[in-house]
Amino acid sequence: MRVIPIHALNKTQAKQVAGSVTSTSKMPCNSYSLPTVACITGYKMSKIAGSICASCYANSGNYVKYANNIEPAQHARLDSLVDPLWVSAMAAHIGSDSYFRWHDSGDLQGLWHLEKIAQVAELTPGCMHWLPTREYSMVKQYIEKHGQLPKNLVVRLSAMYVDKAVTIPASLQGHANVAVSNVHTSTPIGHECNSPNQGGKCLDCRACWSTKPVSYKIH
Repeated sequence: MRVIPIHALNKTQAKQVAGSVTSTSKMPCNSYSLPTVACITGYKMSKIAGSICASCYANSGNYVKYANNIEPAQHARLDSLVDPLWVSAMAAHIGSDSYFRWHDSGDLQGLWHLEKIAQVAELTPGCMHWLPTREYSMVKQYIEKHGQLPKNLVVRLSAMYVDKAVTIPASLQGHANVAVSNVHTSTPIGHECNSPNQGGKCLDCRACWSTKPVSYKIH
C-alpha cells in the first residue's frame, strides 16, 4: 500500500496524540492495549460459555488489579485512533525498536484501523509487528483492497475456542504473513508457547512474530 507522508513527532508529542504504549514483564518489547469492551467479535464471543473470550485474560489479573490506571489509558488510546496524527505518533513511539506487539488487550475496530496499523508498519521497516485478531473479515477486506500485508506485519487469526484449531478462511489462504494462534489445554496445536516454562516470559523466543502456527496453554 502507499504510505502517506507523515508529520515527524518526538516521543513526548506521540504520547500526547496517541497515549502511551504498554510494557509487560512477559514481552521482549513494547505493546499496545485497548479496552476489551470495544472488541467487536470478541465482545460477542465473551457472551458464549466455553469460548476463549468468556474467560479473557485481559479481564483478570493485573488488568483488574490496576484497572484504575489501565482502563482510562486504554479508553484514551481508543479515542485517539481517529486523530489524523495517530500514524505519525505510533511510528514515533516505535522508533528504532526491533519488535512490537499490537493489542495485548482489545482488537481491531474496522478496516480503517488495520490500514492505519499497516501504515505504521510501513513507516517502521526495521521493526517486526505482531497483530493477533479475531476480526478475520477485516483482514480479508484489507487483502482484497491492498493485495498483501506489509512484509514486517504478521497478522495472527486468533482461536475462538480452546482445543479447536483455527482454519484460515479460503480467501486468506496462501497470503504472506497471515498466521494462526491456537489455545490448548494439554496438547499443543502448533508450536507450543514455552513462556510457562520460562517464568512467564518470552526470553529469546520470537515465534509469535513468525508465520508458524503457535499454540498457547489456556491461562
